[in-house]
Amino acid sequence: MMWKAVLIDLYDTLVWTEWSGLRDLLSARLGVDRASLLRAFEVTRRARSIGAYPDATSDIAAILAALDIHDDRTVADVVRIQHDFFASAERIHLHEDSIPTVRTLRAGGAKTAIVSNCSHPTRTEVRALGLEEEFDAILLSFEVKAMKPDPAIYVAALDAVGVAAADAVFVDDQAGYCDGARDLGIDTRLIVRPGSDPTEGFAADPNGHHVIEDLTALLD
Repeated sequence: MMWKAVLIDLYDTLVWTEWSGLRDLLSARLGVDRASLLRAFEVTRRARSIGAYPDATSDIAAILAALDIHDDRTVADVVRIQHDFFASAERIHLHEDSIPTVRTLRAGGAKTAIVSNCSHPTRTEVRALGLEEEFDAILLSFEVKAMKPDPAIYVAALDAVGVAAADAVFVDDQAGYCDGARDLGIDTRLIVRPGSDPTEGFAADPNGHHVIEDLTALLD
């Protein structure tokens, strides 16, 4: 085994979600256009991703406040819609190579950890997919209080699996997040899945990171 630990991004690396479906549900419930809704998610993203709000309800309240909506009943409705959406394994899809690759890595002696920029609903998704049983550690930015490419989240992942940076590899679909890992001496793999359309988009330049098209490349 080339590495003692493999740190893996969640969204658009291990899984993909039907985000457009949730977007449309919320747009219809709130009576706002998609662009305005997306802006509200974006302007509150960092605060939600570093756990600035104590729970999912507070996350949603912040998003709605960015839309100038300040109604407790509406907040409760949106929390329910979001929870039901993410609690359904039918709305969240593991890439076919994800679990087989992770199991093979672990069988070969490597520790594995998810390292994700996310907010409270992601813990629901992780449980719905049974990922807590498949990985040695799960580092979610809103729980760690730091988001990629902040060094703190990578360090927390290394500490969680008890492996030094020089003995680990980090896999992500975002070059900038791979940059953060490389700055700490962690090996990197930039995953660019054919046909994938990540919310953050793909960088035009891989910035020197070794590019792979699926996770099975980690087994070579």
